Order: sequence, then structure tokens, then C-alpha cells
Amino acid sequence: MIPLPATGLRAFGRSTGLPAVAVLVVLHGCAGVPPPRESGEAVAGAVREALVAQLSLREDGIRSVRGIAAVEVAFSAETRRFREALALRSDGRFRLETLGALGLPVLIIASDGDRVTVIGAPQASGASSDGCSLVHHLLGLRLPPAALGRLLAGLPPLPVAPSSLVFRLPERQAYLVEREEAGRVQRLYVEPSGALTGGEIWEGGRGLGFAFTGTRAIDGLVFPMRIALTQMQRAVSVTVSYQAIELNPVLADHLFTFPGSTPVSGGNC
Repeated sequence: MIPLPATGLRAFGRSTGLPAVAVLVVLHGCAGVPPPRESGEAVAGAVREALVAQLSLREDGIRSVRGIAAVEVAFSAETRRFREALALRSDGRFRLETLGALGLPVLIIASDGDRVTVIGAPQASGASSDGCSLVHHLLGLRLPPAALGRLLAGLPPLPVAPSSLVFRLPERQAYLVEREEAGRVQRLYVEPSGALTGGEIWEGGRGLGFAFTGTRAIDGLVFPMRIALTQMQRAVSVTVSYQAIELNPVLADHLFTFPGSTPVSGGNC
């Protein structure tokens, strides 16, 4: 376990948030179909089942994450940087705090997996205070909020399905694990060792790429200390570099909801 600094993480009992600049991202893209997968050799039988089982076992091992991260959001010719406190569950619930100069949260975004609540209206000109729109704009796709929570926890946006197709990519020296659900196509790139290095998810002609790098063994689990999200159609990227992290802490339910508060925005996505 990497020790967590007290500053910022004390606020986990009170609040969390996402970079305010994320709400400036304007969702564009056109309808269409995902690009064809890379050509490869279909893998069936025991090899496919073993690879899918190994990915599923990794998912089962990462149940929750708490950490401090440096976040960089780049769009067009502008890049902004933030310090974030994050609390995440593998079921997609998340709580993110953008920390100010004194280590106190200045913006909080939380989700129970369906509903997104923003506490503290973004001050940037043109920013949206609609929590669901914020998530959709950040990802460039109309994915459920749980997809963002899973990505920040080093997991693919959609769980790995037992029925996933598996292809061997000789040029990459890797495997491609693909599943399709509700008009979305998720493709994961996996090393022969079974390590998940990233992938992409498509909704029609719009796509989001994600890369998991800087892996480190923490409490017997392999976790990516750097998570990069990139919109396929636009020059928009988000990079999360964990500076301190704790895996599988107990996270109270109240972190992901705000009973009795008056949120700027909320509602099912």
C-alpha cells in the first residue's frame, strides 16, 4: 500500500469533485459504425476461456479505490492541471474532489452509478453544471456514469463478459477481447501475460480510447498508476496520474450521495 497524505483525503468523509475544466468540453461527433477491428486470428476454446477468466478475476480483485492524483485535461490548444481526491467503487459509484490551494475541495462531483450530483457550480465561462452532461462531454460518449468510475479505477468501462470474442494480434503481440452490448462495442488489448493495457469503446462512430500504464503491485494486485482517456474524434484527453493510492478500502455509502443538500444538478443519466 502506498501511504496517503492527510491533506485532501480527510475530506473523503465530506466531499469530492472532477476538474472544472472538463465541463467546457463540447460533445460532437457523427453517427456511424465503429471502425473494423484489427485483423487477427480468432481464439476459441480453453485459451479464450482462460483469458476472459483472468480478466474477470482482476475485476473481482479491485473492489474500491481511494487516492490522490494529478489530473491533466487537454483540449484544443489549452491544457489545465488539477489535484484530485478520488473515491471509487468497482460498481461505478464515484466521488471526486477538485482540491484548491489549501487542500480543501472547491468542486465535488459524485455518482451512485446512475445519478450524478455536482456541488459547487463550475466558475469557468460556458461551463455546464449538469452532472450527466459533464460526464458525457468528458467521455465524448453517452455512457452511463458508472463507466467513468470504472475507468478511473483501472477497469474497462463495461465489465468483461463470458461471451466476449478473443482474437490474437500477431503484430501487436497481444490479444483483443471484444464485446458488444446495447449498440456499444468495447475492445480491450491484453498482453500474453493477461495484463490489461487499455482499449477503446465505441458508440456508433464516436469512440473513447483508454490506456493503463505505470502498473505497480499494491497489496498483491497490479494497478495502473497512470490512466489516459482520449476522445477519438477530437483533440480532447484526460490523464490521471495517481500520487498515492489505497486499494479496497471500506468506503461509506454516504460518500456517493448528498442527502439533505441542495445540489447544483442531479438526476438519472
